[in-house]
Amino acid sequence: MSERPSGIPPGDPVTPKLAAVGIIIRRGDDGGWQVVLGLRTRRSRFLPGAWAFIGGAVDESDEPARRGTLKRCVSREVQEEIGLTIDAESWRDAGRRVTPPIYPVRYDTRFFLVEVPNDIELSAEPPAPEELEELRFVGAGRALVEWETGESEIPPVLPPILRLLADTRRRSVQRLASKLAEIHELEEKVPRIEFVPGLWMVPVASDTLPPATHTNVWLVGGKRFLVIDPGSSHPEEIDKVLAVVARREEEGHRPQAVFLTHHHADHASGAAEVAKRLGVPLSAHAETLSRIGSPPKGVKTEPIEDGHVFDLAGISAQALWTPGHAAGHMILYVPEKEVAVVGDMLSGQSTILIDPEDGDMGQYMRSLRRLQDLRCRLLLPGHGIALRARDIDHAIEHRWGREAGLLAAIDASPRAIEEIVEQAYVDVPKVPALLKRRQALAHLIDLERKGVVRREGESWATAAHD
Repeated sequence: MSERPSGIPPGDPVTPKLAAVGIIIRRGDDGGWQVVLGLRTRRSRFLPGAWAFIGGAVDESDEPARRGTLKRCVSREVQEEIGLTIDAESWRDAGRRVTPPIYPVRYDTRFFLVEVPNDIELSAEPPAPEELEELRFVGAGRALVEWETGESEIPPVLPPILRLLADTRRRSVQRLASKLAEIHELEEKVPRIEFVPGLWMVPVASDTLPPATHTNVWLVGGKRFLVIDPGSSHPEEIDKVLAVVARREEEGHRPQAVFLTHHHADHASGAAEVAKRLGVPLSAHAETLSRIGSPPKGVKTEPIEDGHVFDLAGISAQALWTPGHAAGHMILYVPEKEVAVVGDMLSGQSTILIDPEDGDMGQYMRSLRRLQDLRCRLLLPGHGIALRARDIDHAIEHRWGREAGLLAAIDASPRAIEEIVEQAYVDVPKVPALLKRRQALAHLIDLERKGVVRREGESWATAAHD
């Protein structure tokens, strides 16, 4: 189960905070544009370890009730974080973006552009080390190459901006700002969200388990690409996916198949419609295909076995069977990029529910270890932001911790599962009782198979040993 069951209310997207970001540029020796980027601290809640522009949320010192708040905000942030003094009236409006609803922190951001003299230099030690670890001027094209080769990480909002700056030499700053505003407007309507080059993402509203509100649809490939997990039942969301597919097609790429990581409705409900409208097959593990029902006329199904390799004309992607959350669950491993699209193996917003009617805790733990063995640089989940290898370690540790808590709540005498859950899950009072009960039951069934606990009706006790 990852779709939202009856009786559990949907999650609420995080409300964006009003913010401003400064794009500070200067002419390089080659005549191209250089930009200021700061390396965000690894401890940051927002974009940890990424090179980003300078900015932040509006606060009271920016005089929110007076006109010009956002320009004052960006000037203040630039002064505090990199030590440059830029008059608020010098900034050119460069458009607006809202952080996608997959992030734990979101901003309604106004971007501003300013050109500074060529001899401006940055402090070797950032004035705000709690925010930024390093500062630099870098050529826009160079920053793109570093991202494309995996040398550095940048947030998805940056590539479209850097592409424009890298391709532009003669435009005035005002004209450049206007073009940036046009790019931001396009990205709001038909987003090209890339954590990794060639792997586009479209968040769609879905009937998923809270706190998530959206499912990530991934477009993975080279000249040919897969559409992964279009899991929304809302027609307008499917139209959004198809609009992004069309944008990719404009670059000369074409869809090869719709691929499902598993059968849950928040990953699969729009799959047949997307496959039909694109004229491509529906690919998934046989266990998944058997659970989604017959596709509409004209849509072919393509059972995928463990280890199947998709040749995507520039990128190869290997489907690996990772059961546990669902019987037919598969991930898509992209070795050239050292990344994997992991479906519901992990979540960037919560822990993964293993429902005993549909999943298997023991299989899930083995699948996590298989994922761990791939040593991926980034993991692209079905919900929430991109994750790293250490998040697999955290998921494994969390599951072992829950198991230990359940065992501590069980006596030699049988105890009702409600009593066990109340004790073992005391740290998450806001999680619905149904979900805690299902997760606990998945652990207990796994422990029963191992001979650690025994079941007596609806109650559980430690296993008797001679």
